[in-house]
Amino acid sequence: MIRKKPMKFASFTILAAQLLFIVGCQPASSSPESADRVIIETPVVVIDQSNSTLEPYTFAESDPGFITLHGLLVVRDPTTMLPSPDDAIFLVQMGEGEGVSGIPQFTVGEVPQADVDESTGEFMFTNIEPGKYAVVVMTMGGAQIPARSMEDGSYSILTFSTDEIDQTVELGSLSLP
Repeated sequence: MIRKKPMKFASFTILAAQLLFIVGCQPASSSPESADRVIIETPVVVIDQSNSTLEPYTFAESDPGFITLHGLLVVRDPTTMLPSPDDAIFLVQMGEGEGVSGIPQFTVGEVPQADVDESTGEFMFTNIEPGKYAVVVMTMGGAQIPARSMEDGSYSILTFSTDEIDQTVELGSLSLP
């Protein structure tokens, strides 16, 4: 005949937990007068905006005989990919290949860099000559990522002709990635 041992430990554990719950839910024995009280006052800040005006960002203009490009960069997921903080939108002249494979690696200072309004993501390239280009964003980690059109998701690879000289070409909203 097999005898089962009583489960004294499990019964004790359950009883202790119940007691702890009952004691833990009782009100404190000290009265508010005897306890140290801390009062934190939160200051109220009132900003008078009646006399303040937000100055629009002023972009440089292209010299005569060149093309100006205007657009807006939207960062879809800043937790995974963030542009470098030094206005990291570049216009890279395309190489021989088609599509993304034709975008060469570049060195900062050797390709046109956009002027960027950091508060809005609006950007402008000035003094651009006709040709085939890609808009490329340099990330904080130094990666060179081609921007994409928010409209259809295609890479922002563009060809500009002599007909666009002395004009501002709207690139629309571009995204990273």
